Amino acid sequence: MKSIIYYRGDSKDARELEREIRPYLTSKGVEVVTVTSRDDLSTLPSGAVDGSFILSLGGDGTFLRAARLSTDLGLPVLGINLGSLGFLTDVEENEVYASLDAVLGHAYTVEHRLVLEARVVREGQEILGTTAINDILVVRDLTGKILTFEVFIGGVRAGQITADGIMVCTPTGSTGYSLSAGGPILDPTVEALVLTALAPHDFTSRPLVTSAGSEITLKVKPSRDKAAFVCDGERVGDIHSFDTVCVKRHPQDVAIIRLRDKNFYKVLGAKFHWGY
Repeated sequence: MKSIIYYRGDSKDARELEREIRPYLTSKGVEVVTVTSRDDLSTLPSGAVDGSFILSLGGDGTFLRAARLSTDLGLPVLGINLGSLGFLTDVEENEVYASLDAVLGHAYTVEHRLVLEARVVREGQEILGTTAINDILVVRDLTGKILTFEVFIGGVRAGQITADGIMVCTPTGSTGYSLSAGGPILDPTVEALVLTALAPHDFTSRPLVTSAGSEITLKVKPSRDKAAFVCDGERVGDIHSFDTVCVKRHPQDVAIIRLRDKNFYKVLGAKFHWGY
């Protein structure tokens, strides 16, 4: 059995917790690999082993990065919350050792959530590809001009949107940036994607829920300024005029380890005070 521990290298709390749990895991016969940066990815073991898992030490942002790694490796991920909100993570810091024992004893369930994949095409060539657990976003730079997008869904032109940016999110991401932009909250088990315009120029560009099987294509109309291409809150590239961004469901869902019956609506009330 192998465990990959993922945390941000600048997190003192996560570093200290990793130092505590590493010897505990190795004493149980678990091979441990720690990842704190992209440079560490070359140290990852090849091939999944039965019972192997990923541990995310941090908040929801750290969990999103660990979840993308989980999708790439085909391993389930358990989130230990060291942040403030902890909407995605399953375990609090005082539950760590009991939770590790449960995972080692295979006393858990696995929750599958859909993942996005996105490609940026420029002059007929794919220049960038990425995956996202929450959302894919094209947004103007702080001093840039407003953007105009031609939107296609399933190959059919759905319209044109002028806005500060545009976002495609998963049901998991519907409680993130999309929610702040006026998008709907989706139950994470819903098979759907949400298209949300950011500060649209007109009042008719409302958030749109579409089938999870739809491919959403965004064609960027001419502009003097570049825009940012953002994946789960991280800028991963620039978007130029005439670029095309294609977003669809990734074939591999993310597998999240659940140690208890985590009811989405109870969490929604406790964390977001929905309906209070």
